[in-house]
This record gives sequence, structure tokens and C-alpha cells, in this order.
Amino acid sequence: MNWPDLQFERGYKPWPVYSQSKLATMLFGLELDRRSRANGWGITSNVAHPGFTRTNLQSAGPRMGGGRAPFDAGFRLFAPLGWPVQRVEGGLRPALHAATSLDAGGGRFYGPRGLGHLTGAATEEKIYRSARNPKDASRLWDLSCELADVTFPSRA
Repeated sequence: MNWPDLQFERGYKPWPVYSQSKLATMLFGLELDRRSRANGWGITSNVAHPGFTRTNLQSAGPRMGGGRAPFDAGFRLFAPLGWPVQRVEGGLRPALHAATSLDAGGGRFYGPRGLGHLTGAATEEKIYRSARNPKDASRLWDLSCELADVTFPSRA
């Protein structure tokens, strides 16, 4: 996390911002689950990623961020050759599993089970090392609440 410039107000680079947004989502989702359990809120929170899903991010991303996406040309080249790319419906599987499966306990991370975790049916994955820091998760939670001007009860 780029704590000194969390919102990238002093310099915007598309892929570091994108990567940090994914890490922040994971930290926040896991912290939500931890706080819910500790405070009896009755909320279960999981985190999921779609794998390599064909969306407009690959084609529109370079225009939206002012630069070229590093894999944009590769995406167009390799997708027709069988590179593991899935349709949006496939990319939804991990999120749907995390949100609706009776097997999906809280505080877990789901993604595709196929080659490189890029495509396929949903499976539980190991939480990234960078998202396992409880101090970072708590710090992000507190900053998010401050920026959004919200508070949560300490007990339900």
C-alpha cells in the first residue's frame, strides 16, 4: 500500500493503482470479516478475483489511464491461440461462489482453479502475503471510515 499517497494524488500510473486497488479490496474484505466476528455483526465477508476475464479493461484500459496496458497487445495476440482467457460469465464464478456457496466460510479468498488461476471453476486460494498483515488491514479500515465519514458499532 502506498500509504503516503493512498489515493495517488501526487502521481498516477495505471497499473500500480490497479494493483493497489486489488490489494485494498482484499485487505478491506478480510478486515470486514474479522471485525464482524469480533463484534457480532452477523456479516460474512469473502474476497474473490475473476482470473483473466475478457472485459473492456484490456481494450479500454490504455485510453482510460493515459498509457498502454502492458498486456494489451499480448491479449489480442494470445487469446485466439488458446491463451487461458474466459468470458465474463466465467469470471463471475469465484464471486458467486464466495457470496452464495454454503461451503464458503468467511475470511476466505476465491479464484479460478484452472491453469495459473486464470480460468475455470471457483476454488479457495491462498491469501496473498501482502494481504495477511493485520496492521495494514486495520489501518486501511480506519482510513476508509475516515474518508467515507462512517462509523461502525463496536458490538451488535
